[in-house]
Amino acid sequence: MKYKIKTMTIYTLTLTLTLLGSDNIQNRILSQFIKDNLNQVVRISKCELLLAQSCPENSLLLIDVNNLDEDETLHWQNILASNTGNISTILLNTDDFHDKQKILRWPNCCGVFANNTPLKEFIIGMEKILNGEYWLPRSVMTELLQHYRTDFKPSAQPTTALTSRELDVLALLPTCKSNIEIADILFVSEHTVKSHLYKVFKKIDVKNRLQAMSWVKENLQ
Repeated sequence: MKYKIKTMTIYTLTLTLTLLGSDNIQNRILSQFIKDNLNQVVRISKCELLLAQSCPENSLLLIDVNNLDEDETLHWQNILASNTGNISTILLNTDDFHDKQKILRWPNCCGVFANNTPLKEFIIGMEKILNGEYWLPRSVMTELLQHYRTDFKPSAQPTTALTSRELDVLALLPTCKSNIEIADILFVSEHTVKSHLYKVFKKIDVKNRLQAMSWVKENLQ
């Protein structure tokens, strides 16, 4: 009997999905599972031609990191680094200690699924990604926030008018869908997040979250 989960079938983005790996039974099962539950065709390929050629906009590459050795991992990271404009990556079968540095080495990583992720949660996460959101464990989001605080330097455009906490809220906008999620990570109330966003929007002269996320991309490099 097939395991099928009731899910949404309307997505805000049209994505081309490719599973990086051999055309084996395991990958065929995963490909069919995604098709059955998300109505999305997934092609299986380990051929570098798929990247050497012009990739369609919004290409999504699913990578089973458990099946890549260190040399293969570095090899693919280097290939993807030259295709960041078209390709986003999803990491599959990560371990519980997959830290932010490993994730940051994969260009445009928009999703991380541990090897013990339940199937239902995997489908929910994929739905989020197909709708233009991110799916990252809370521990990873916390580490990425720390990365934004310490590793990233703002561009020439001034950010001195923003407080440290306002920058924290801004940095989490691309990975959190709701104010409640941001509040949970920062250990503050939802009302506090709303207050920060109201002040931030005025300071950086934007009208909504989408414009704020574009500002983050340009100014929190």
